[in-house]
Amino acid sequence: MKQPQPSFTVILPGALMVDINTALAAAATERKNRGTGTKERKKNRSGADLGIESFDPVKHVAKEKADTVSMWLVLGFGATIALLMRYVAMPSSQDSPDLLWFLPLMCIFILPSLHRAILSEKFVEHYTKGTWFKASFLHVFTWLALTFILTNAPFADIVAPQVDSGWGIISESEDGFEYDKSSKDKVTILENYTGQHYLVLSFSDNVLASGATYTINADWSEESLNNSWVAISVIDDKALDPVRTHKAIDYPVAVAIPDSLSAGTYDVTVDVVEDGDPWTNTRTVKMTLVVEEIPELSE
Repeated sequence: MKQPQPSFTVILPGALMVDINTALAAAATERKNRGTGTKERKKNRSGADLGIESFDPVKHVAKEKADTVSMWLVLGFGATIALLMRYVAMPSSQDSPDLLWFLPLMCIFILPSLHRAILSEKFVEHYTKGTWFKASFLHVFTWLALTFILTNAPFADIVAPQVDSGWGIISESEDGFEYDKSSKDKVTILENYTGQHYLVLSFSDNVLASGATYTINADWSEESLNNSWVAISVIDDKALDPVRTHKAIDYPVAVAIPDSLSAGTYDVTVDVVEDGDPWTNTRTVKMTLVVEEIPELSE
């Protein structure tokens, strides 16, 4: 026969009476409800209820392999396009250089078809729009990087020699030659000048600038002028140093100004033609000489 549970009553200060059995029963019920709530919360926070797919290691490995194959395919494709544009298209595209960047960029749109044509279905089934987005960037950067390398020395020379360090005029003096730098693309001398005066400049290139052809023309002569650098170097081999930053590989040019030019403005041009790789490089440099009248002295 089951013995009845003894009942205890606790009298707390303030005349508040609490039955022990009632309190224990209430605590047990609360714990039970709390446990049910925790399970319910865990159930509500499960991955399935939140729409998260379960991790499939086999599928994950297959997708990683497909992405790797795509990467190498795009790298090879970008490199092939860069080589074709440099050695096949570039030699005949000097008059339409825009095609050299337009056509490679348009190749982005054939990347999905390229994957489907070359790769097996076990790889292609893993590709999404995100794959084509990443492949497009990889193709562009691969083509740009290789093109930059292949169109610069030592693989190519597509730019004519350029002016090294500005230009100016040197005038004969007791200590040799004095240099005056051009200002606003012109130099000025006074009418009735005496002594020797030369327009001077220097050309530099990624290879030896002396390999190009330089043709000098001036308004005061109907014929091409000679480069007077050799004659100056005999007198003062440092006369052109102010315009020669790369003295070891540059090509100095000196244009002799004839005696007794009348007041006025004279243009001097230097036409540069270089047999570059893969095309012929040209450049024209224009210099302006202003011969000013001697101001009249007021009485």
